[in-house]
Amino acid sequence: MQTIEIIKQSITNLDTEIIVNAANSALQHGGGVCGYIFDAAGARKLQEACDKIGGCPTGSAVITPGFDLCKYIVHAVGPRWNGGNSNEAQQLYSCYMKSLDLAREYDCHSIGFPLISTGVFRYPMYEAWEKAIEAVSDWAKSNADYEIRIVFAVLDDKILETGKDILSYKASGLMMVRRGDWKTLDMPEQHDQFNLLVGVSDKQLEILRHGHLPREMEDKWFWYMEGDVLYAHRSWTGFCIYIADFSEKGKIKITVNRDPEQYKCTDVDEDRENFSELLFCWMHEPYDHYNEWLSETVKMLKRAGMTKDTLTINGEKHDAIFFHKPEEPNGYLSNWYLSDFVIDGIKFTSNEQYIMYRKCLLFGDTESAKKALETDDPSKQQDIGRKAKGFDQKLWEGSRQAIALRGLLAKFEQNEDLKKQLLDTGNAYLVECAGSDKIWACGVRLDDKERHDASKWKGTNLLGFALMEVREIIRNKK
Repeated sequence: MQTIEIIKQSITNLDTEIIVNAANSALQHGGGVCGYIFDAAGARKLQEACDKIGGCPTGSAVITPGFDLCKYIVHAVGPRWNGGNSNEAQQLYSCYMKSLDLAREYDCHSIGFPLISTGVFRYPMYEAWEKAIEAVSDWAKSNADYEIRIVFAVLDDKILETGKDILSYKASGLMMVRRGDWKTLDMPEQHDQFNLLVGVSDKQLEILRHGHLPREMEDKWFWYMEGDVLYAHRSWTGFCIYIADFSEKGKIKITVNRDPEQYKCTDVDEDRENFSELLFCWMHEPYDHYNEWLSETVKMLKRAGMTKDTLTINGEKHDAIFFHKPEEPNGYLSNWYLSDFVIDGIKFTSNEQYIMYRKCLLFGDTESAKKALETDDPSKQQDIGRKAKGFDQKLWEGSRQAIALRGLLAKFEQNEDLKKQLLDTGNAYLVECAGSDKIWACGVRLDDKERHDASKWKGTNLLGFALMEVREIIRNKK
């Protein structure tokens, strides 16, 4: 039998054969969970055992006797959080998998984990839970013949409940929600249609395919998929509000309810924004209905003129629009947003692809330039560009903004929906928010209040200012 559980208890009080230490790579006595485990096991004896091993790389794990604490202690070295772009997720996943591999190797059938990397290594709690539960679930499936009890021990109520919610979702996620699972009414004859240009990954589409059954009054939506078509119904009434067809890559065909007795919105642009924000919430595991409700509330306040995003520059406040990932609000501004355009007879699927293609050509690396055209994945394109042969930093610094400007101009001039959205930003400052990017972005995360004050930026916001220049060029052509 295999079990995965999350309990509120000190990890040093678990009765498991193995206790996992959130270790540092030097395997030294540390603070937090690491310090408690060392002290409970007998710090001197445990340190001597660790010194004989010498160290452990990030993403891996080693084992020592448990001395006064348990049968064995596994020392798992999780990653330090660096914005999510430095292989942290893979390293965190790996240290859980290797810990469980050691449990099987040493014939242990119970193991206790802390939530690795969330202390001084500052890994975001929600993302840490997702990766931890994904890892132990995957290990259990691939070792279905091995009996083991897997326990997570935490002390904070919020951390406990978040973990339980994600674990519950993972457990029930194998079941697909179907049309008959909740009350539904068909789309009325009064409806409208529009296209939403957005890239949805296979993983995100798979999340959507699970659907959502309402559990609480705050759950405003019941949705399910039939083939590549998603049906979204208001949970309280059963009214069908949106039908979204995902069959065409890079474009979602939306049918929206226009019966005034069922749905009050009559504006396509507003619906485009509404559905984009809903997708952002629905494509994350688990579905966070509270933050969806919060987002809708903030949006209504903005429309009523009660609140708006601003940026302070030299003590003066200006309208601002903040963005980061393609699937997040205002994601169409991202270089990674999938939207076809043609330059010099070559079709590009995103501005990221165009920039990385031109970057490789700039240094004479035609082989890498060709590879950048062979994939539609912006992350792979970026990796290819970063490894361009003959790279020269000064040459790139002098060329990159001009290259980006040309790509952005083609992206927005050749896609009418995107051009309208860009022009509708008026004179607002456009700001890319990414804590790990101090060149194209402002160097501050999208959820960090410091993004509202330009004096606190840690980056140059090169993309944001390029977008503002493109907006001005397009505006002056009209």
